[in-house]
Amino acid sequence: MLRSLLTPLRNIRELTRETAQARGIHTEYIHEAQVLPMSPRTGQMKDAMEQLKAAELAADRITILRRMCELMNQNQHLLGVFCELDGFLAFMHILSTLSSAELSSSCQVQDILECLQLAFMVASKALDGHEDNIDFFEEFVGYDVLSDACSVFLVHPATSEKMLGCLLSLSFHNFGLVDIFSTLVLCQDLADLDVRFLEYAPSFGTIHLPHVFRVAWDFMARSLATNGPMRLVIYKILEHLTQSSHYNLAVLDEANVVPPLFSHFASSSMGISGADSPSPERRLLSKILKRLFEIGASTQDVRKLLQCAVKENGALDGEMIEFLRTGMKCHWPPHISLQGSSAITKRMGDTKTLPATGFTLSMWAWFEAMPLEMHSLLSISFWIDPTVQLSITANGTLSLKTKVRQEAAILSKSKIPTARWTHIAVVHYPSRSSYQTIRIFIDGYLTDSLDWPYPTPEIVGGQLILGDTTRGRALSWCLASCYMLSTPLDDNLIKFMHGLGPQYHDNFQDYNLARFFTYEVSTSLNMHLLGTASSRDTSSLKRAIQEGTLVSENCVVLKVVSEDTKVSPWLDPSSSVSQSDFDASCRGNVCVVSRQPFDVTLWKIGGVRLALHLVHQAQTQHELSRTISILCDSLRNSWQNSEEMEKIAGYDALANILRSKGSLVNMTSFETLFEFLGLSFRSPDASTVMNTIAYRAIALDFELWSSTSLTIQQAHLEHFSFLLRASRHRRFNAKACLSKLGIVRKLVFALHSTWYPAETVPHLINAIVVVMQGRFPPNDVIKPVISYISAHIVTEPSDPPSPRSSGFLSVNRHERVRQLLDAVISLLRIPSMYARVSESVPLTRVVLLWVSEDLSPSVACQVLSVIGIGLIFSPSFGKKLELLSGWNLLRKRLPPVWNEELHRAAVELLLRPVAGASPSKNTPQSIRCPQILPVILVALRYGLLVCCGKHNRGPSRRVTELILDDLIDLHKTEPSFSPLFKSQSTTEVLIDCLSVLPAGSENAKISAQLTQLALLVASGNRVSHNQKQQILELTKPERKAPGPSPNSLSSTLAVIREESLRKAINYLDQWKNVIIASEKERYQKMVVDLQERRRRLGAISAGILKAGSERDVWPHLVPERTWRLDETEGPYRVRIKLEPVVEAPLESRQRQSPTMAGDLEVSSAVQSETTADSAADDYGSQALAEDIAEDKHRRVRHELEPGDVVEAVNTVSRVSGVDSWPGLLIFGKSHLYMLEGLVEDESGEVINAADAPKDMFFVSGSGSRLRSSRPALRWKLAHIVGFSSRSFLFRDIALEVLFKDSRALLVVFLSASQRHDASQRLQSVILYHTSQERHSAFSLILRDMSIALPGGKTSNPNTPHEKALATAQQQWQNRIISNYAYISILNQLSGRTPNDATQYPIFPWVLQDYTSETLDLSSPDSFRDLTKPMGALTEARREVAENRYHNLESVGEKPFHYGTHFSSSMIVCHFLIRLAPFTSMFKTLQGGDWDLPDRLFSDIARTYRSASQDVRGDVRELIPEFFSCPEFLENLSRLDFGVSHSTGEQVDDVKLPPWAKDDPLLFVTLHRHALESHYVSENLPAWIDLIWGCKQRDVESLNVFHPLSYEGAIDLDKISDSVEREATIGIIHNFGQTPRKLFNSPHPPRNLSGTLSLLAKVKKGVCEDALTLEKDAHPLKVGFGGPVAHITIDSSGKAYPTSHGELPHPSRNDDGVRWDHGRNNGVLQAFSRGTIVQTIESVHPTCATFADPDTLVTGSTDSIVRIWHVSYGPSSVSSSFKHRKRREPVLSLAHLLRGHSGPVSCVQASRTWSVAISGSSDGSAVLWDLNRGTYVRSIWHADGSIPSEDASVRLVAINESTGYIATCSACFLWLHTIAARPIAKLDLLSICDPTSRVSSIAFHEREYSKLGILAVGDGQGSVTLYTWNADGTPEGTKAQWEFVKIRCLLPELDSPVAAVTALKFSGEILWVGDASGNVFRWGTPD
Repeated sequence: MLRSLLTPLRNIRELTRETAQARGIHTEYIHEAQVLPMSPRTGQMKDAMEQLKAAELAADRITILRRMCELMNQNQHLLGVFCELDGFLAFMHILSTLSSAELSSSCQVQDILECLQLAFMVASKALDGHEDNIDFFEEFVGYDVLSDACSVFLVHPATSEKMLGCLLSLSFHNFGLVDIFSTLVLCQDLADLDVRFLEYAPSFGTIHLPHVFRVAWDFMARSLATNGPMRLVIYKILEHLTQSSHYNLAVLDEANVVPPLFSHFASSSMGISGADSPSPERRLLSKILKRLFEIGASTQDVRKLLQCAVKENGALDGEMIEFLRTGMKCHWPPHISLQGSSAITKRMGDTKTLPATGFTLSMWAWFEAMPLEMHSLLSISFWIDPTVQLSITANGTLSLKTKVRQEAAILSKSKIPTARWTHIAVVHYPSRSSYQTIRIFIDGYLTDSLDWPYPTPEIVGGQLILGDTTRGRALSWCLASCYMLSTPLDDNLIKFMHGLGPQYHDNFQDYNLARFFTYEVSTSLNMHLLGTASSRDTSSLKRAIQEGTLVSENCVVLKVVSEDTKVSPWLDPSSSVSQSDFDASCRGNVCVVSRQPFDVTLWKIGGVRLALHLVHQAQTQHELSRTISILCDSLRNSWQNSEEMEKIAGYDALANILRSKGSLVNMTSFETLFEFLGLSFRSPDASTVMNTIAYRAIALDFELWSSTSLTIQQAHLEHFSFLLRASRHRRFNAKACLSKLGIVRKLVFALHSTWYPAETVPHLINAIVVVMQGRFPPNDVIKPVISYISAHIVTEPSDPPSPRSSGFLSVNRHERVRQLLDAVISLLRIPSMYARVSESVPLTRVVLLWVSEDLSPSVACQVLSVIGIGLIFSPSFGKKLELLSGWNLLRKRLPPVWNEELHRAAVELLLRPVAGASPSKNTPQSIRCPQILPVILVALRYGLLVCCGKHNRGPSRRVTELILDDLIDLHKTEPSFSPLFKSQSTTEVLIDCLSVLPAGSENAKISAQLTQLALLVASGNRVSHNQKQQILELTKPERKAPGPSPNSLSSTLAVIREESLRKAINYLDQWKNVIIASEKERYQKMVVDLQERRRRLGAISAGILKAGSERDVWPHLVPERTWRLDETEGPYRVRIKLEPVVEAPLESRQRQSPTMAGDLEVSSAVQSETTADSAADDYGSQALAEDIAEDKHRRVRHELEPGDVVEAVNTVSRVSGVDSWPGLLIFGKSHLYMLEGLVEDESGEVINAADAPKDMFFVSGSGSRLRSSRPALRWKLAHIVGFSSRSFLFRDIALEVLFKDSRALLVVFLSASQRHDASQRLQSVILYHTSQERHSAFSLILRDMSIALPGGKTSNPNTPHEKALATAQQQWQNRIISNYAYISILNQLSGRTPNDATQYPIFPWVLQDYTSETLDLSSPDSFRDLTKPMGALTEARREVAENRYHNLESVGEKPFHYGTHFSSSMIVCHFLIRLAPFTSMFKTLQGGDWDLPDRLFSDIARTYRSASQDVRGDVRELIPEFFSCPEFLENLSRLDFGVSHSTGEQVDDVKLPPWAKDDPLLFVTLHRHALESHYVSENLPAWIDLIWGCKQRDVESLNVFHPLSYEGAIDLDKISDSVEREATIGIIHNFGQTPRKLFNSPHPPRNLSGTLSLLAKVKKGVCEDALTLEKDAHPLKVGFGGPVAHITIDSSGKAYPTSHGELPHPSRNDDGVRWDHGRNNGVLQAFSRGTIVQTIESVHPTCATFADPDTLVTGSTDSIVRIWHVSYGPSSVSSSFKHRKRREPVLSLAHLLRGHSGPVSCVQASRTWSVAISGSSDGSAVLWDLNRGTYVRSIWHADGSIPSEDASVRLVAINESTGYIATCSACFLWLHTIAARPIAKLDLLSICDPTSRVSSIAFHEREYSKLGILAVGDGQGSVTLYTWNADGTPEGTKAQWEFVKIRCLLPELDSPVAAVTALKFSGEILWVGDASGNVFRWGTPD
């Protein structure tokens, strides 16, 4: 039986040989048994095999299998014979037959188990190390077949454990594991299992057959939730494998072990006994998962982990956070793991020799341990022997051998470390005169060099071999990438290549390769560039950084990365990739790890916003430290996350988050943050600043760190010492990193505030000192400190601080300043620092500045210390003081505050102690500063006067005694002291002292001391004779009062000295005032900047943390979204998009500005500075009084685009509906900005709008509705389409600007002159940026208005405004535009705008039938009479109107027919009450609440009756939404409007006419059909005459409204009373405004001949004549082979087909983008005229579309949608282009859009609607907002009931006219509105077979078409035209829309079948492209 079964298998075997040969697979094993003569062993094996095939009993099979095992053990040759004899087929036959056997007895079970074990042992021996057998088994038997055969045994209780053991043993080729499960499941607990497992641990080695292990794992995974003992055994096995080797860990990862383990961990508590004590089993599983997460994880795994990390209540899950932290710390790139004897071979194609120009070999490798013997890492072979071979030795050094040197050279300096990624590079030059030809680099540094000849050319193709297949090799290592370049790179470029890291796997073609650098690499390269290397040495590195591209792509000869390597491509049945696509073969134990590190997957899922969210959710110190670690590790090695963090201002947001969590910051958090910034706490000498942006935002936020604990505060302040003292990079830190950060000013500001407690102040001052010593410019670090000290050296405050100082001022401010001065004095004692300070400031003058009138003794001591230091380091210091009257000043200011401390300081200054001697009275000292002696003597005199009671300030009696004692001792002990009295002025002071000699017993001692001193002075010959006589006279017991001094010269000198001192004091006081004013102004500005930063950080944080959607990782943290009408406009200014409401952050501008206690206002400070300037300038002391740059716009500069500058600023109010928001309209050099919440005051200073004068604005809503400043709205100046001057509340001071992005901005200026200036600017901008692009008629009208009508009015009929009106009228007459479009244009030209509810666009009531079940548009009775106004549609109403007019006329008042109006803000809000923002506007107009329920808009029929029939009703017309926006009829927000009193029903959705079938969309659709009907087209001119034309104020037509509704009737500028003005504004809101008159004569009729839906000159169309469509006989010629992917149409109607992966620019067909080309998978390229001009790597695009010429949208395999800005720069192709106007496309990333969870498969975009729609394999299509770059909604095809591949959205389309969206998957074709409202669904599975699945879709585009058309192409080459309607709705039910087939366009019967791959409508022509490369044209015949 088996023989007959195997016969066809043998035939298949023969066929596989031929197939293998054809595929180029080695087939030696196929012929091996035939080539060799049959040996006896072979014969025995053949006989055994025949017997095995014939045996049916298990016992017989056991005997045969044992014999086969013995034979295979004896002869390895029999392994190949086993395969040749169909041994694997026999093996599978045994499994299949045993699985069907009945297990009736224990003996039978035992036999089956033994037979199974022997069968697996035989298979194991055949597969162990035999690559040919492995290849055969994988390709022709398959592991899926093995899995099926084993499944029966795995589920049977009696055999499952044995089968699992067999599979596990087979995967390891070790059958010591066969009984592991049956034995270990009997263990009682985990402790017992740990002991018993040790018996089996030695049997675990390398997993040789990963796919067999995967078969076993699939069953083990199913056992996790059901079998407890088995689960523990599985955990122990996994624990051992994760720790045994990296290769085993890689195999586990590729076996997809993580998902089931993590699911079980997350869903089960697993015996947790307490919140803090998980069970041993849970701890074991946690350990396994952590180890597995170290190697990376899939996007789905990380998404699930993140979801579990935040609980429903917002709390963090500690275990999940720990998993995230563990995974984020490891940064394993995708790599290839090799174990033992294994290798990867990559063929070099036709290359038969090494490059003649030399080569570079580069590889990133990771070694688990060093090999036991030399192991080949890399070899290049062109024949049998390697031409170049690089090996690693047992001690970790490299060995190199080339063909010219057969003996390997040991590279002793090239030492390879273990357990980390190492970059190895070998550069070989053909010849080199100056250096050796071979250079070896380790991690970017040159380690060895050799001077060897270049290998000679070969004659055969070469190959690159990575690894060593020699048997017995045991090295475990990994390879991230390997490159061979055909050029020798210089040393600096090797360093550049190393900087790209192991995660870089592209081709070095990106035009900005430096963006792939991490912060650490960038810092290292900057150090290198700023180091000792000469500019010549680093020129190549600088060029590579600036230009990007490292080498030409042609230079990349070979590349081996994980993405291009597949061990066994045929194993994946879904893979369409063949072995030749990879051209790399793997032998041995090779495992490709495709997992991405956690930081990359985090970026794909949500980026750093998710990590910031985790930090925000942390509530404990432990949680905060863990989440900060996650954030920092996600940034450390990920350039994507780092780039995004900077783009979203994430570091500022982090600082803002941490500021609210200061008490939670512990030392772990602090060290984690600062290690990320660059500090090294283990090696302080390696500390640097790696990220200046983060450092500025976090490390220099002193307010943040002052809120932490004292320990953290001190550690934070000490980090400056790390950077500027301890680090060996301190010069680099100061020069390149910190020089422009203003650190000293920030530190001084922090010192001046009360942020820090007294305990931290010394550390703060020490930080200032450290920075002052840093290598910064002295003016940046010294001058600010000295200036601060000089401004605040005053006496201690005696009064309590001002209340204004709360939170900012310190009572001990003087003490802090004194401590700072002490620190500065300590610095001055250092000679180098003294020199720097002296160079920066005039130190002598500064010292005198500190000697203020209210000097304190402590400051006086410090002054003397500085003087002493100055005398030491500057011999001229004393002389300079004397010239400045400094000594005289000291004599005047010091004595009154003299105390013991000051006296000691003065004596110390007087004397010069001997070096090395301790100061004492007996120590011989010389005089250092004789000038201080007179100061001491004057202090003595003050003391004597105090003793006499004549003074209350001066030394005390004790201090006076001390002075006398010291002077007497000095005279006795110091010989150089007595000569000081040679100075007559000095002796005169002593004589003055004698003249006030105190009397009384209490002063006896002082008198005696003074007398003794005087006699000592007079005893020598040191004093003049006259002065000696005076002394002697005064020291007599009975002395007389001294007479006048006979020395008149002395008196004269004293007068001169006093005058000089007076001038000096005056100058010093003036200078001090200047400094104080300067410091005050600077401080006030820093306070304002701090407030602005707080507000800005709050807004940034709110934008990051509060933004979200239902597709976020944590949807439970995102509040339910509400919707509002989007201001983005579609064609003809229609607004039908909805946007989610995002709550603005709370206003933070209201906080009181912190000010300095006792300070004057800033204006006063400035004034005092001005008055003191002249005198201070004369004194030459402006060195400290720095100029404060006058930057009135500094508060808004952070909102500007990089590089932009403010050119003009206007204070305006932005108008939206009835609301208006004060703000600034800013004209930049490149952009226009609208910034709300800020205004300019009279001086031009930017202030908060809330602080502006109340009467600045009198626009309704602006005074009471101040909201926080939102991020600035911004537009490029080139994107301004046009502008129109507007009137607002009848004031001609408004301006409306329209932009390319479909948005408009209406602003009201303060005056007409300001509006005129802005108009002139806008006009110049538009003229400058005039584009050659095509424009619609409407946009041309806008442009004409902008250029020609800055004032908004004209009387000249030949103006472009009149021409634009005439053009629109002519287009309407010829049916080029629809009725809707024409009315919209008239509204625009007459000043109506959807931005202003008081001047909202007006549309007519067109129907009067709101009761019929079916709407008959062919009957005139269905329509309203358009020749009459609404108030005159009935006889009764006409009579009332006429009577009102005549009655008013009779009493002399201005007569009118109606007291209400057809349009007002109340009417608009009344209609749109259900739609935000009009909901709140309605409440505003109503005084804050709803109107009565019966008066709300709730029934269309009733509303029409009120407006047309009721005598007491209104005369309102309609708004555009009645014809376009169904959402305004629904209560989507479920608002409570109350209960109607008339009906008793809840007011909810608007009641619709019966013919609308309870469907707002159907109502809007039919209403639009009515507007475009023949009746309305015929009668619309009459209605236009009433609204805009000759009958606008026609009495006979009963069309006169209230006089206040007409332009010119009200002038608000002339109303001065505020109450009257507000009342008048209310009248305008209620009465409405009549639009500006446009026509003076009757409006002409429309051309109604022919088909009304077509242009007047067009006879047939696709919608009207679909059955007549014909295909052209010949296809369009294309220039490529393969499917047509896109068809674009140029302005002339010519079609341009393109292939997949290429997309032409919409306005330049020879420019465009391409992707997925050749070796450049993963890159996006811009091309111009066929030349690549830009390459962007690591994008992985799958699809692309242009939204407009400036916007590109791409989708990628990483599930991200990207929006690119397309600009044009100068050509870089050749120099000849520089003289041409030709410019090249340049792509720059604008937005990253995340929402999909699978690869993006298709994308379309529409600038008309400013939306993009993308489809993904996750079964959804996502709608994106192009303007904001945000997620809007999802459209789901996947519902859980259909396979994921069928739910994948593969096609999307957008209708540019209606905004309808079509999405298509294999199962459904969906149609939605622009608001994602479902319309119709087509079930494709029921109507299409798999071969005819939909392959392309396209909408028929027309400005208006009653019949919408969607063309659907399929795989059989046919195109089906569908429309959609609700005609088939059953009676009495809600409308049910459905697709209706119109026609199927079939291919010719004789033509080959080719799928339709591209469809494009161009007018009434359909272009069809197919998979064969043909493009056909379908059109209607003439």
